[in-house]
Amino acid sequence: MLPVTAFTALAECADDPDAIRSIGDAQLSKHLMLLHAIAEAAVGDDDGPAAFRAAYELFARIRATDPGAADWLLGLPHLGGWAHDCLIHFERGSAADFGHFACVVAAAAVRAGFPFELNVPVQDARVRLPGLGYLTVNGSPSWIKLSCDGTRVTGGDHFEADWRRIVPDDGSGGAVPFWSGTPMVRAVAEGLTWNTLLETDDPYLDRYSLPMSRNISVNEIQRWRDRFQEGWEVLVRHHRWAAGPIADGISVVVPLTPYSDTDLVSATTPAAFGAIATSWPPDLVTLAETLVHEFQHVKLCGLMDMVTLVESDGERIYAPWRQDPRPAAGLLQGAYAHLGIVRFWAAQRYVETEPDEVLRAQVHFARWGPALNLAVQTLLKTECLTPAGVRFAKLLQARGREFASESVTAEARATAEEVALDHWLTWQIRHVATDLATVARLVAAYRNGEPCPRSLQPATPIAEDVRKVSSAMRSRVLSMRYLAPARYRELCADGVLPLGHADRLLLAGNTDAAVQAYRDLIAGSAQPEPDAWIGLGLALHRRPASQHRAAFATRMALMYDMHARLGQQIDPLDLAGWFA
Repeated sequence: MLPVTAFTALAECADDPDAIRSIGDAQLSKHLMLLHAIAEAAVGDDDGPAAFRAAYELFARIRATDPGAADWLLGLPHLGGWAHDCLIHFERGSAADFGHFACVVAAAAVRAGFPFELNVPVQDARVRLPGLGYLTVNGSPSWIKLSCDGTRVTGGDHFEADWRRIVPDDGSGGAVPFWSGTPMVRAVAEGLTWNTLLETDDPYLDRYSLPMSRNISVNEIQRWRDRFQEGWEVLVRHHRWAAGPIADGISVVVPLTPYSDTDLVSATTPAAFGAIATSWPPDLVTLAETLVHEFQHVKLCGLMDMVTLVESDGERIYAPWRQDPRPAAGLLQGAYAHLGIVRFWAAQRYVETEPDEVLRAQVHFARWGPALNLAVQTLLKTECLTPAGVRFAKLLQARGREFASESVTAEARATAEEVALDHWLTWQIRHVATDLATVARLVAAYRNGEPCPRSLQPATPIAEDVRKVSSAMRSRVLSMRYLAPARYRELCADGVLPLGHADRLLLAGNTDAAVQAYRDLIAGSAQPEPDAWIGLGLALHRRPASQHRAAFATRMALMYDMHARLGQQIDPLDLAGWFA
């Protein structure tokens, strides 16, 4: 049972070691229950089930005599990933990899110097010992006998070594023939140490949207170690509230291979509590923020295993940080992650000294505070949250509002608002559907010179990719102003911004000219121009508040569909005025 104080501390993103310990202990119990369920299915005389049963018996002995070693095993993200995949196989009626559990238990026994003898599977010429590394096996055996007598670890006729040398590779030890320790990062700053594995081999942790980076070189491993040391120093010195819990809660980092060198992708999965995944972080501050962000997801995954926060996903809804519509559970995850992000930038904006870095921090802070509040308001309206979920959401919203009350520069505020509006307008065009019959009746009313009939305005269901939008370059340039200001200034000075005429006017601050250019583009094209509609909404936002601005912010998709039926000769501002 989670104490109320721990629940509140988690919701408010407080540094509470007892709360982190509570969700960690719950994961041990969860994994133990999963093992019991898998044991019931591990029947038959095949090698896999037989190896599982032998390992399960050894695990029981370890648990009885060395609880610390058993807890280490139960806390492995590798175990969670494997157990999750077993359950998927059971649901599909396909064969589970029962034998892999022998490798997991062998790893715990080797680590503790616990005597044992187990048959373990060989895959890709390797015997994997999750959390430690792998043995390379010559020839092509499917199974070998792995044993430990309390002094030496022996792998059939292939391997023998002192058990104390079968450890992860922290870069300081000598080589052991046929043994490859999992790369370890040991980051130290101001007396606080974080030990985490850099997992590049375990197939049950290769479960993210991007592939695991495998077979990385010694130099690349050291590069990761150096970057993590730099990021860790940022966290410890300026975000101690996050550093301690991350050191306690994250034991594995999975490096990802991105589609592009310029894209940073990070992720977590409920199946592997205690692990996060990330592609190469471009700088130490981005890494520090990524660790905060992903650890928020880890915590919430653990909490949601203990407390039901969402009872139904309902319809897909808007998330200010995603291009796709999200279910309620996904939006709650995003909101919680962004509470950590807001708290991170609330402090980091006072750390930075270079003007460009100050701007980046200020805009991040100004961007995500209002986004967090909007997301929670959206969540509460869905009625998908349980009473505990409502309480959790309101607690994190109140915490976010504490930060939102702090001031930022006018430039940062304006930039953040424009980037947020660009995201919202683009999302509306992409995902807000309209009822075609009702649109036709509204078109008829407009043509007949009738007032806008409020009772006819249709519901706006959310759907995937209702309309195609290609304004990614303009959005990238808008964000470049604070994410890479030096590069933005360089492109502006060279006159090579990869944008159309109307977009260039917008970026140059020629608001009235940009408004007219977008209107001309919409009226002069034989095809609908969704990108121009979004640009027009952005340009209008730079003008004083007006009815036109409000219509574009709230009725973009409906006006767009009406305009497509009315014909390109209709001025979009006339249509916006009719709605207003």
